[in-house]
Amino acid sequence: MKLNQILSFLLLSCFAFSAFSNADQLEDAYTAIENNDFKKAYELLQTLAEEGNAAAQTRLGVMYINGQGVERDLSKGLKLIMQAANQGYDVAQGCALDVSMDMARVGDTGAMYNVGGMCLKGWGGEQDKTVCLKWLEEAARLGHIGSAEMLNKIYEKGQFGILTDKEKAAEWIDVAKGFKQGMDGTWEGVIPGGMGDEPLYLSYTFKVKGNKLTGSTRDDKWEIIEIKDGKIEDNNLSFNVAMKLDGMDVTHYHTGTFLGNAIHLSITTDMGDGSEAGPPTTFIVERGSKPLRSGAPTIPRAQENVLSEEAIEKMTSSGLGNM
Repeated sequence: MKLNQILSFLLLSCFAFSAFSNADQLEDAYTAIENNDFKKAYELLQTLAEEGNAAAQTRLGVMYINGQGVERDLSKGLKLIMQAANQGYDVAQGCALDVSMDMARVGDTGAMYNVGGMCLKGWGGEQDKTVCLKWLEEAARLGHIGSAEMLNKIYEKGQFGILTDKEKAAEWIDVAKGFKQGMDGTWEGVIPGGMGDEPLYLSYTFKVKGNKLTGSTRDDKWEIIEIKDGKIEDNNLSFNVAMKLDGMDVTHYHTGTFLGNAIHLSITTDMGDGSEAGPPTTFIVERGSKPLRSGAPTIPRAQENVLSEEAIEKMTSSGLGNM
């Protein structure tokens, strides 16, 4: 996060406070800040903040964020600003939204959740609710369970003026459950036309421990092959599968994203003969309770796992546009 840029903005946007009680003490605190007497400013603001004065809480929060007269503490600073914001103090609400927005733009899912909620509540002024929902959706797709659960409630109950949508409500609660369950277990999918005109059925079993991903898949004879070099970080995963194919040492390099109840995978194949690798094959595997087949060449049930490119794009798109 570009903290210095955020702090500079905060000093400008959070300084022009409305009139409050204890105005003289507040004015003395602001004068002390202008004179770089942060110790005096802290003493004046701390007393008022403890009494619940929203202007004092907001300005003291900025001091903690900037490390002015106190040890820099972003968490404590935001907490003070949020206390003021929750009293309905619009300056604090705007500050909280701006700080969270900067954090969200660099991938902080908790901040994305906060931005979505603040936005829907109208903090910082009237907001485009479609944009608010997209912040929550992005956080949910990246594994923020609270965002998925919030989306479920919004669509289930029609909160914040959003039309009820039972299908979307069910979709987001499934995403939340999927992330809670984690990646451990069996995953199944199919690549249409993966073997000439025949679909290629795939099954993976994964186990996650920290950032290490272990497990297995099946070869064309449906024999178990251990995956190698498996890693996972922030729901992004990678692993390799080495096998013999027509006498050649073939390696399939996998990358992907864990999406809760599905994993978006991409495979690039090294045929081991020095030839240039072809374009990656993209597909989705879904959570399953048993392998797709036990030696049978055709499994009709697997056809249910066929997803179009449009569906894949929908599940993996950030949806944030140019915000």
